[in-house]
Amino acid sequence: MTSYGSQMKTVSVRQDLGIPGVYGLLLLDVVSRWGYSAESLFAPFHYTPEQLADPEFRIPLPIANDMIILARKMTGESSLGYHLGNQMRISIHGFIGYAIMTSNEIMDALILANRFIQLRMPFLQFHFSTFTEQVSLQLQCDIDLEPLRTEIVMSLTFGVITMAKALTGIDDLHGEINFDFPKPEGFDRYISRMAPQQVVHFDQTHFVASFDKKYLGLKMVNADPISSQIAINQCEAELSELGERRRISMRVRDILTHSEQHYLSIENVADSLHMSDRTLKRQLAAEGTSFSTIVDEVRYRHATSLLSRTDYTLEQIADELGYSDVANFSRAFKRWSGRIPSSWRKDPYL
Repeated sequence: MTSYGSQMKTVSVRQDLGIPGVYGLLLLDVVSRWGYSAESLFAPFHYTPEQLADPEFRIPLPIANDMIILARKMTGESSLGYHLGNQMRISIHGFIGYAIMTSNEIMDALILANRFIQLRMPFLQFHFSTFTEQVSLQLQCDIDLEPLRTEIVMSLTFGVITMAKALTGIDDLHGEINFDFPKPEGFDRYISRMAPQQVVHFDQTHFVASFDKKYLGLKMVNADPISSQIAINQCEAELSELGERRRISMRVRDILTHSEQHYLSIENVADSLHMSDRTLKRQLAAEGTSFSTIVDEVRYRHATSLLSRTDYTLEQIADELGYSDVANFSRAFKRWSGRIPSSWRKDPYL
C-alpha cells in the first residue's frame, strides 16, 4: 500500500488549522460515484466517516493533499474540484452557510463570506469589488500544496455557482472565470456543459471571477432575518474564540481592522490587549513583525476596499485612513502596491 503523509511540508499557523472534516465527506460523495467506499478513501489515513462528521475535526493540510492525490488516482479524474463544486450544498459550511442561506440577497451573502470565510478555511482570503458594472470576486489561497490548492479553488468557484442557483432559485446565471493554473487534462468536456452561462479561462495571471452587478440584488428563497442574525451571532462568537487562541500579531490586526479609527496608536492597542507597549513590541518582534508593518497591512486592505467598493474621492479615502492629504496617501499606497491609487482603481488586477 502506498504510504500517504510522506509529503509533509512546513505550513504557517493559519494553514495548520486544517480543513473541516465534513469536506472529506464531500470528497467521499464524489468518489462514491466511481464505486469507491469510505474505507477505500479514508483507511490509508486511519480516518472514519464518524470522525470526519465531528464539527470540531480538522484534516491537516498535508493529509488533505494526500487524500486528493489518492482520490485522483482512484477515479482517474484530474478535475475533482469541478465535481466537488457541483455536489456542494450550503449546509456543509456550518453556521456561515446558514447565515448566508437565510440572508436577504446576494450582496449580503458576499459580505458574510468575506467576514467569516476564515472560520472554515483560515488559509483563504475572499475579496469582492463592486466598483464597475461587473462584480469581481478574488479568492486568495495561501497554501502551496498541490493538487490541494487547485482543487480547493476550483471546488469553491463551482460551488459558489451551484449554491447561488439553489439559494436564488435561478438557474440561468452567467459569469466569467479566470483560473491562475493550467487547464486540467480532459476539462474541455466540462467547458461545453457550462457554456454559454459560464466562460472559463486558465493560465491567467490572477484568479478572478466576475458577473453582472444586477445579480447583487437577487433575493434568497430562504431569506429569514431572525435566523440569519442567530447564525451571524454564532459566527461572531466563534471568531472571538478563535481570536483568543491566535498569535498576538493576528489579534493586533483584528483590533486595527475593526476599530472606527484605522490609525490607532501602539499605546491604544497595547491597552486593549492589557499589556504595555514595550511588551507588545517585544512579542510582535518575536513573531517576526512590527506594529508599523501591521498598520500598513490594515491600511492597505482598507484602502483597496474603499477604492474598489465605493465612489469615495481620493481625498475622502486619505482622510478615512488618517492621512493629512492625498499626496501622503498616494506615496504610502505606491509603497504598498507599486502603483498609484487612481491606477489601481481602474484595474486592480494588472
